[in-house]
Amino acid sequence: MLIATLDPADLRRAFSSFATGVTVVTTRSSSAEPVGFTANSFSSVSLDPPMLLVCVANGIRSYPVFSSAGSFAVNILADDQQEVSRSFASRGADKFGAVQWTEGQTGSPLLDGVVAWFDCRMHQIVPAGDHSILVGRIINYGYNNRAPLGFCGGAYLRFGLLQDATELGNRDGRVRVGAVLECDGDVLLEEDPRTHTLAVPTAAHLGNAAKRSGLFGKLAESGYEITLPFLFSVYEDGRTQFVVHRGNAICCGECRENSTIKLFTIDAIPWERIASPPERLMLERYQRERATNVTGIYVGTAESGDLHTVLSSRPL
Repeated sequence: MLIATLDPADLRRAFSSFATGVTVVTTRSSSAEPVGFTANSFSSVSLDPPMLLVCVANGIRSYPVFSSAGSFAVNILADDQQEVSRSFASRGADKFGAVQWTEGQTGSPLLDGVVAWFDCRMHQIVPAGDHSILVGRIINYGYNNRAPLGFCGGAYLRFGLLQDATELGNRDGRVRVGAVLECDGDVLLEEDPRTHTLAVPTAAHLGNAAKRSGLFGKLAESGYEITLPFLFSVYEDGRTQFVVHRGNAICCGECRENSTIKLFTIDAIPWERIASPPERLMLERYQRERATNVTGIYVGTAESGDLHTVLSSRPL
């Protein structure tokens, strides 16, 4: 349907149907005062050179500072930082009084407790209607495995609630949480010490690095720090429900050589040691999707289900 006149309020509602993360963009004024605003119009731009963009409304109070700044930082908020988002979206005078922050390499404020931060030199400012696009050249960054804060339809989304629901729903031991994890071009598989068969690492819950009974703790004990940004497969096998994520692993220090967690080349997985048919199907799908950069979420049972495919690009 062709719409002759666009209603700005209705157009805003249409835009809000797109789920995004939430960021706080920060910089320093000419008098070194920290300034910042909340934004969800953020995107990676390039890996080589490393660049990103964020949009700033021309009418906000801090616009003159950002339009003349030589640098800025983007802070991606965690799912327990809704109040930080609200504070930086308000017209309050002292937005930095209620948050802890440190100074980045450029001098821009980096907020504590965020999922990730990017410290940038200003590369270009592009006028775009009632907003301006800030294009930044990334000179430093950091991230962790916390759950991000989301926003859609005028409301906040807590992606970490998936973990909470899994933990609460697993009191009868019927849920196993696993992950297909890549580390420097290899895939991490867990070996059964009795049968020497292989499977993706699993645990009763995600937990954290300090909780050895959880998936994060199991990998941390073997020397790996993991991030799980994507859901990969949800299926039932008998009475057990499997919730499998897709993510990355980094070997921190010395990874244990006697660990049951082993590294295998993605294109040379020892299929004869993969005893479970669902495990084999998952890993074969991972191989295909990694090669084509097209990913999806499998939902069903161990025998049949639906693959909900979406196009994706590798994260910055």
